[in-house]
Amino acid sequence: MQAIMKSTRAEGLELGRASKPVPGPQDVLVRVLKTGICGTDRHIYEWDAWAAGRIKPPLIVGHEFYGLVEAVGADVRFVKPGDRVSGEGHIGCGRCYCCRTGQAHICDRVDILGVDIQGCFATYVGLPESNIWKVDDEIADDHACLFDPFGNAMHTVTAQEVFGKQVLVTGCGTIGLMAIGICHEAGADRIIAADPNPVKRRMAKDLGADIVLEQAEERAVKDLTDRGGADVLLEMSGHPDAISSGFRCLRSGAEVSLLGIPPGEITIHWAEQIVFKGLTIHGINGRRMFETWYQCESFIRRHPTLMDSLITHRLRFDQFEEGIRAIQDGGACKVILDWTGAET
Repeated sequence: MQAIMKSTRAEGLELGRASKPVPGPQDVLVRVLKTGICGTDRHIYEWDAWAAGRIKPPLIVGHEFYGLVEAVGADVRFVKPGDRVSGEGHIGCGRCYCCRTGQAHICDRVDILGVDIQGCFATYVGLPESNIWKVDDEIADDHACLFDPFGNAMHTVTAQEVFGKQVLVTGCGTIGLMAIGICHEAGADRIIAADPNPVKRRMAKDLGADIVLEQAEERAVKDLTDRGGADVLLEMSGHPDAISSGFRCLRSGAEVSLLGIPPGEITIHWAEQIVFKGLTIHGINGRRMFETWYQCESFIRRHPTLMDSLITHRLRFDQFEEGIRAIQDGGACKVILDWTGAET
């Protein structure tokens, strides 16, 4: 089959050929039709420090997909050939305390599709039946491959109440923009978005941000609220300065959801900015399986126009480098690759 792969420990990806997955007794083989390019794929392409320390070539990359079930293993019970599906890319061990108490998204021994195991940027991808998600008939194909990143945004937003709250979103990348759209539809009283990229600020405004700033400065944000600072911080950038300034912009008793991953250790005035303020902090990793998927299904089904506005590029699978460049240039939100013409 055709596949986009990291073949060597160096910058770049290549379109080549790989063996078609053979499903085990509890596995599902999916004919991939749509995939989304993620920031993780960019890191692997650029071969940054994280990728060099985590990725073991040769590897098929990619973890956001939609397709049709091609074949199933002998013990598969609830999925059949022809089903429209997406899939949860975090595969837990199923045996640890977290997996057995409804927290499989933070399994210590998790395998991630396209990171630890062969991914979905290929004609076919295989997953355990337990990770397969049947796609509702009302959801468009292009939207169906967005469950994974949209789930990150949904998890970040729903970790705390946002209805009637004044929300600060730092970082308007793809998932930050998705979070803005969710907050707007969830009835946030005021959404303040901060990002240095003017294109992303315009997108944030279009998706429901009431105020867009180049950066979240404490005095400016507090002046824009009527309660001594924002009620909620959704930190989506991972930039140390954005994290530090975001905490300073909060009122006492506020809640924080941290999705962005900083490049290393960061410094926060722990007593002044967290303890004395009485903040509640949520670390966000992936999606709650499968509560978040049900929330996303409901939202995506009800808001197709918003989902369309998130997709800025639709390309053939063999134009993946053009999609990576669009993300690097800062002009893309979601890039979708079409695999319908891939060789089987």
